[in-house]
Amino acid sequence: MSSFSELAKRAGNAAIEINKPIGADFHITERGSDWLFSAFCIFIFFTILLVGLMFRKPANDRLFYYTGIAPNLFMALVYFTMASNLGWAPIKAEFNHVKTSTQLEHPGYRQIFYARYVGWFLAFPWPIIQASLLGNTPKFQTAFNVSMSVVFSVCFLIGSLVKSTYKWGYFVFGIAGALVCSISLLTTTRNLARNLGSDVYTFFNIYYGVFMFLWFIYPIVFGISDGGNTIQPDGTTVFYGVLDVLVLGVLPFIFVFVASNFGLDRFGLNAEAHHGFDTEKSLGGIASARNSGETAVSSPAVTSPAVGSPAVATPAKKSKKSKKSKKSKKHSED
Repeated sequence: MSSFSELAKRAGNAAIEINKPIGADFHITERGSDWLFSAFCIFIFFTILLVGLMFRKPANDRLFYYTGIAPNLFMALVYFTMASNLGWAPIKAEFNHVKTSTQLEHPGYRQIFYARYVGWFLAFPWPIIQASLLGNTPKFQTAFNVSMSVVFSVCFLIGSLVKSTYKWGYFVFGIAGALVCSISLLTTTRNLARNLGSDVYTFFNIYYGVFMFLWFIYPIVFGISDGGNTIQPDGTTVFYGVLDVLVLGVLPFIFVFVASNFGLDRFGLNAEAHHGFDTEKSLGGIASARNSGETAVSSPAVTSPAVGSPAVATPAKKSKKSKKSKKSKKHSED
């Protein structure tokens, strides 16, 4: 019985013991790490499933799968890092709402996972790209929308690492970036999706409506966790974890299958998917035409006449004979 209990202990989550949260007064516990590992399993499951299904499709029909695999893979890496109690920094809290008996300063130092914000930087653009594809949004406007989502992630990253009240300036800039991105999608892209049919238009409204609702819960979580120091880091991991799984895991996963059902042709994307292959074919055709042209203009090899066949006079010999005939005519006249 004792050997079984020792084996169970060894098989448990030892991330907090191995990677100790040195320097942080408020940090995640084993329960928080367990939840982070659970979220990691969800993300990696979606990633493996989508990758497996993607390779069953032709190379030209995988565009939607890329947009679902990328955010799930990025967040899987991030949640593995956080579950291992890595990718964080101790930052002195601005407010003294959370306290521990062991802290030496007031307010104390809070464990801030900068890895989470790096994951947002990599993963948030993909749902924005998905929503833009539903309206076949122009590429420059899609790039603008993506840049606004990057503003959100970068500002929240910087704000979380600032201990003074100036963090709320970055907080406002981040919300502004999310607002500009959403306004752009709800005006231009939404109108473009209407032109593609009522089913595409309805799916866009549901997809981005749910995404935007969940997106604007993130600032609330920031205000009571990394910003306001109101809830413990374990509570922060649960709150952010549920949002991340829904926004950056479940929604991109569902999008892949619904958009694939519509098809690339519906969004005018099939020509772009085939463009690379058509270019290769055209380059190959040009090369073959060039080779055939070179063959056509090359001079033929001179061959000797076969035995028994009449000799063919060359132009040079013909000119010599004509000169001799002219000379003989002259002599006869004389």
